[in-house]
Amino acid sequence: MTIAAWFAVQKRLACIFKLQRCYQVGMRYEKIDTDNGNSSSDDASSRMVPTSSTDDSSPQQNSVSSPELQVAPMSNDISSTHYTSKRLSPLVESVKNILNQPFPPPMYNLPYGVHMTPLQQLQYAFARFLEIVRPNVDNIEVLEVADKLKSFKFQEEYVQKFAELVMCCEPFANLPPNDKWLLFRHFWCAFYSMERYYSSVEMFGYDSNKYLIDMQFAADLNTQWYISTVTPDKSIEYNNFCSQVKVKWMKNFITPIKLLGITRFEIVYMLIQMMWSVHVVDGVSDATKAIGNRILEQVSSELHNFYTYDMQLPNYASRHAQLMRLISVAENHVHMYKDYMLMARIFNIFENELYISELID
Repeated sequence: MTIAAWFAVQKRLACIFKLQRCYQVGMRYEKIDTDNGNSSSDDASSRMVPTSSTDDSSPQQNSVSSPELQVAPMSNDISSTHYTSKRLSPLVESVKNILNQPFPPPMYNLPYGVHMTPLQQLQYAFARFLEIVRPNVDNIEVLEVADKLKSFKFQEEYVQKFAELVMCCEPFANLPPNDKWLLFRHFWCAFYSMERYYSSVEMFGYDSNKYLIDMQFAADLNTQWYISTVTPDKSIEYNNFCSQVKVKWMKNFITPIKLLGITRFEIVYMLIQMMWSVHVVDGVSDATKAIGNRILEQVSSELHNFYTYDMQLPNYASRHAQLMRLISVAENHVHMYKDYMLMARIFNIFENELYISELID
């Protein structure tokens, strides 16, 4: 290495360390709002989620809400994966189109006069959702060397199926489209991280370090990660750069969830808590906030019954507090990863626009 090249590397590392230090003391990247404030929230209920693509009413093969579930492997072709704003535009439009669809009542097939609560609707839909996004345990390959783009590509398909899942909750599906979009982009990615590890634990057990990447592959703590679209040196730089994110995630989420032994009822309860975080999302209408308050009060009663009668756990305050803490950890993890992806782009390490796109708040 020449002296000039050595100084260039040192200068770059110094800039990265400065940005990491800024992150540690609380500084964050904030998107500048170029809107002059002329738009009004009063007409939000009359607006569809903005979309330019044509409306396709044909059922999707692996739709969560389809009465006949047909499970097929998701695509693993990553040859054309370049996570730029231009590439993500069709994905954003697809998600918005799903959120613009009406509530799909045929999936439940309930007798006339019988109604499911929002939590029950999500419990049912979540079970079907797992059939789509989970592989068969006998067909999983644990990779010694894994391409990071596999997980990024899977997220692209996952978010569309997840949009179908939350649309199976009738109160959410009936919200003004703009409110649905604002809420969805706030919680989906945090729940993605939670569900992936929850599914990994259910499939491999609490003593295993394996975790799911996509519908075919899993990784463990010894897996060597690379990025197929960048040089080996860039891959190493990216892994070292994001190592602190991984360490904090393992310490603050993975270890506690193993000790807690979370149930499927609880993971869906956490989902509905995140869905209706109406008071932490800017721009949500007052009517939606009132609906959210009512639903959270109702699911609290359902959780009480679950702990009291199913788990025989009359004193569950500590366990509930741990669930709420896990939600906070997952949301903070997304914010941290967003910041790191921004820094990775600034220093030309790797560009993944998903985490700094409009899909994620």
